[in-house]
Amino acid sequence: MSEDNNPSKAAQGILDTVKSNPKILYGAVGAVAAIVLVLAMSGGGEEVQIKTAVSVGQQVVLENPNGGSSHLTTMPGLMGTAEAEEDQEQSVCIAKAGAKATVEEEMVVGQLPFVKVKVLDGDCQGKSGWTSKVNVKGG
Repeated sequence: MSEDNNPSKAAQGILDTVKSNPKILYGAVGAVAAIVLVLAMSGGGEEVQIKTAVSVGQQVVLENPNGGSSHLTTMPGLMGTAEAEEDQEQSVCIAKAGAKATVEEEMVVGQLPFVKVKVLDGDCQGKSGWTSKVNVKGG
């Protein structure tokens, strides 16, 4: 092995450079920290994970995590906020927070999970409709 390719000489050269200019060490530590931060923020897969574990037939409580009521629709999916006629045709009911319901079905639409529930009490009692899975809590 020639002296130019000796790993211990290369390591000694790096150490001498760091000793003479400690800013290089800080830059290297910062670069490693930035890489770790990017990897941590990029997350795992592209799957949306909803932590509410429910099953068909289970009794749940409707509770919108943003506060307020849970909108039930005839089909799973997002409804617009406008008063459009087609949106009104899809609307089943607006269940108040805390209403009890039974899960009838589950479905994922474009990576977003939805559940069909039958409301057991309140203004929407007896009505069935779809809502985002984040709006249900295990009862």
